[in-house]
Amino acid sequence: MSSTKLPDQPNSFSITARLVGFYLVATLLILLCTNWFQFKALYKDLDYEDNDFLVERIGTLRDIIARHPDALRDQIPTNKPGQPNRHLVRVQDAEGRTLMQSPEMAGLAVELFPPAVTSAEKISRGRKYRAPDKRHYLLNAAWSERNGDPHYRLIQVALDISDEDALMSKYLIRTAASVATGLLLAALLGVTITRRGLRPLQEMAEKVAHITEADLHQRIGTANWPRELTQLTVALDAMLGRLEESFARLSEFSANLAHELRTPINNLRGEAEVALSRARSEEEYRHIIESAIEEYERLSRMVGDILFLARPDRACQPVLIDARAEVERLADYYGNLAEEQQTTIVIEGDGEVSGDANLFQRAVGNLISNALHYGSRFGEIRVKLSETGDGGLEIAVEDDGMGMDPTELPRVFDRFYRSPQARQIYNQGSGLGLAIVRSIMNLHGGTATVASRPGAGTVVTLRFPAPRQRDTGASVADT
Repeated sequence: MSSTKLPDQPNSFSITARLVGFYLVATLLILLCTNWFQFKALYKDLDYEDNDFLVERIGTLRDIIARHPDALRDQIPTNKPGQPNRHLVRVQDAEGRTLMQSPEMAGLAVELFPPAVTSAEKISRGRKYRAPDKRHYLLNAAWSERNGDPHYRLIQVALDISDEDALMSKYLIRTAASVATGLLLAALLGVTITRRGLRPLQEMAEKVAHITEADLHQRIGTANWPRELTQLTVALDAMLGRLEESFARLSEFSANLAHELRTPINNLRGEAEVALSRARSEEEYRHIIESAIEEYERLSRMVGDILFLARPDRACQPVLIDARAEVERLADYYGNLAEEQQTTIVIEGDGEVSGDANLFQRAVGNLISNALHYGSRFGEIRVKLSETGDGGLEIAVEDDGMGMDPTELPRVFDRFYRSPQARQIYNQGSGLGLAIVRSIMNLHGGTATVASRPGAGTVVTLRFPAPRQRDTGASVADT
């Protein structure tokens, strides 16, 4: 296990790029919202002031016409050198004849103004107009009554707002420049902040990359990482713990496998060397060959068991099985061995399971075989079948043999594991029987547990889930 640099993926974006992108989008939205609000507020303030100016100007002209009509001419703006008129005034009589007006007012037709209102009505907002010379005006009009004169006067006022429009245009340009500058600064700051924030993650990656199979005992969580990386460090440490345990089990598995293979191979080699050491009779050669066949059969069974455990995706064809009938077949099959051991196999209860009949027989048969090999002579093996609360089936195989130390129980389902006492009692085993049982139970969605005390026997319990289908199937003991 060595540190390897992963190739860059051209179609993937780095976390830094994504965070900076999100940061820029957020910054752009904030800048646009704030500047749009300021622009609208400024626009409304200017528009309100312009309309208010026209209303006040119309009100002033109304008062002058009503009280001092002779002073009206002084209120008409005229061209003065260096002082352009910002507002224009035109006064007409009721028949539409122009009585007086500002010189620039000639370019603004009467029809361009909004309908005039009387003094009893509220003056509405003005109307905007863009002249051919590209100047912008705000137009408004109202009627005025002269004291003692039944005829009305039409007052039209135009306000030149070209400077304000130019101001708003400049404001938009400056706003766009400020938004662009803000985004540039936000990008630079975003890259700097993001890289600094992701530095602990890079340090963690470098630390993990330097962990090899020789130092899997190291842990990531020993350093002072940011709080956001706590969950990641816990997960990495848990993974390293599982890897360390898996490497230890693999090393032990290799050692046990070598040990189990060495015994029959040494036996075969020794017998062959003895047979070749001198000439022997036909009966002696027959005995040597028969002994070699026994060793070959042991090797064949071991290889078959290893191949069975090496197929995690092996097919399982579940059918509804009469568990008691299958256990009775297994009891008959192991009857001769039980008679040799002077051991009685007792079956209690009944039930049904959904599973592969051959695998079911192999799992229960391994338990009965172990009970016969490691149980006490003149004893009793009890196979108890009972239904669980959820509709499943529990099968417990009990013996009154030597039992096991509690420290050995967590390892009894490991491949090739055999306790020293088990090797002394029965040296023909391979240590794969219970591993196969657990593999079969996992395949059926069940569990296998063991309970034992030294000198008090062992109980191995298989728990099958509730049947999923009601198919019946017949099978024979898989030996």
